[in-house]
Amino acid sequence: MTRHVLALARCTALALLAVAGFGYGLLVVAAATVVLPFPRAVAGQFRLVALGRRLARTWAGADLPDIERGPPPVPQRRPDGWYVHGTTLFKSPVVPRWLARADHYGEDPEAAREWYWLVAAPFTSALPILGTPLLIVTGLLVPLLQPWVSVAATAAAVLVAPLALRWYGRLTQARLRPADRKPSAPWRWISRAFALTWHAAGLAGISLAVFGATLLSLVALVLSLGGLLLPITTVLRPLVELYRRFAREWTGADLPSPYRPLPPPPVADQDGTYRYGRTLYDNRKDLEFARRYGSVARDPATWRDQLWSLGALPLGPVSLLPAAVVSLGFFGLVWQPLTWVIWAVPLGLATGYWVTPFWLWYALELAGLVPASIPDWTSLLTGLAVTLLGLLLAVPVTRLRLWWDRALLRPTAASLLATRVAQLSTSRADAVDAQAAELRRIERDLHDGAQARLIAVGLGLGAVARLMETDPVRARQLLTQAQETSAAALDELRHLVRGIHPPVLAERGLGDAVRAVALDTPLPVTVHVDLPGRLDPPVESAVYFAACETLANAARVASHVAVELTHRDGRLRLVVTDDGPGGADPAGGTGLSGIRRRLTAFDGSLSLHSPPGGPTVVTMEVPCASSSPKTSTS
Repeated sequence: MTRHVLALARCTALALLAVAGFGYGLLVVAAATVVLPFPRAVAGQFRLVALGRRLARTWAGADLPDIERGPPPVPQRRPDGWYVHGTTLFKSPVVPRWLARADHYGEDPEAAREWYWLVAAPFTSALPILGTPLLIVTGLLVPLLQPWVSVAATAAAVLVAPLALRWYGRLTQARLRPADRKPSAPWRWISRAFALTWHAAGLAGISLAVFGATLLSLVALVLSLGGLLLPITTVLRPLVELYRRFAREWTGADLPSPYRPLPPPPVADQDGTYRYGRTLYDNRKDLEFARRYGSVARDPATWRDQLWSLGALPLGPVSLLPAAVVSLGFFGLVWQPLTWVIWAVPLGLATGYWVTPFWLWYALELAGLVPASIPDWTSLLTGLAVTLLGLLLAVPVTRLRLWWDRALLRPTAASLLATRVAQLSTSRADAVDAQAAELRRIERDLHDGAQARLIAVGLGLGAVARLMETDPVRARQLLTQAQETSAAALDELRHLVRGIHPPVLAERGLGDAVRAVALDTPLPVTVHVDLPGRLDPPVESAVYFAACETLANAARVASHVAVELTHRDGRLRLVVTDDGPGGADPAGGTGLSGIRRRLTAFDGSLSLHSPPGGPTVVTMEVPCASSSPKTSTS
């Protein structure tokens, strides 16, 4: 009996948690629409679901392990005093901290699944346990009118509680654990349309925030306060970039950044002044402000962003329409049935309203003083129809918004050309610097190594010539030393040649060269190579040395490394994964930045994913084509 009573108490607590989670799930939707409180709301959702996991595992026997989530990253201050998020610099850490938290919580793969569980729990997994509080409160309400009903309801609640708790654990486990099979096509459509509904609402919220910043800039121009354009644009551009990123993640839209890079800073003249355009500046701070202001004012993307934000007035309500219609349908599906007398008891118990008309009406029904009411199923059918209508509107509304976004937020041909020129100039400078550094390294190695040993060999042979007649024993010793020194010089020259272009790379190709480096690495390295054949020698050399540098970095902190080298769709892809502690920062050293400069010369890219606690994943991609049939061994 004690076990049954304890199970009944646990069912009551889990029922309260389910109703509270449903309300908090709706609060998360509101926070996503308003945008700013979204990270804090999702963090609260994670804590609430973590509590639900622990209770379901401890009380209901569900196999639900806790999910380890690291803290959101904290923006670090650069040496120049700015904070960076992505490719945008900020003077204050407030905005990049919010963006980092939004990325951290928004990109969590389990966030959507846990939110679905919260809002659907009272109608799916929590259904078995909601009946036990209903039976108990029924027994408390009508002890005088119908004593046998009170006794029967209380006994039924106590007897059914363990079974209801087990079913709750099974249903919760099914809802919170990843599915082993793919959902059906109708469910995939409903899931996609439901996600687009709220994503369109979130994009509408961001666009309305951009519209507010645009109004500030227009007011500043009307009032002849042009100096406010730069600080307003400093806020406007990150918001538009945030919109681009969310639109790309949520809808797959291709909206690259269209902003032109800043011109290089001018060099001071002999008199200490700086020239920018037709103006001379004595203060470098004023020069930087004028340079940034001129670049922002002359950039067509600045005015295209503001023109795009004006579309928030007509498109904002249209984008919110699917969410409003679905919410109205939910009212018919959820809220109106909750007012039925069968739900009045658990609803009052959860919300604290101990006296409601529904309770009194329910007691009168049980006493037989009023006829029993029949639930109005029309509201359910209407709510279902309205919800489906909202889901049907989600796709065309999203397409309409994306059409407007692509028309104004994508870079123009001139912007693409300017960005490309800046990238080529930077890559050319990096390639020249890398080549000069490599020549200096070769010269230093020759001067300090092989050259010094060859000089020693020459001096030793001169001494042998002098001692040949007078001291043959000493001359023989010097000849032996000269032979050893020449052998060491030859080894150093071979090592230097391998550093310039390894023979295994020239003879066997990139795949076998990476395998050879993995064998020389002082830790276990798993290598997977899938290359169709030989690649361009410069590309092979760049990727080879990038792999060497990455493995050397991983060997300092990791115990195992996995290397994957593949070629797909004209792009060579190298992925290095280690089980180190994570937290790698490209700005903290020259290794990763040097690799990025080496790959940039070939239009390559490097991305780093290294959360605290690991693992660290370094992904390098270089566009190239296979030039010969496969010759590498497996």
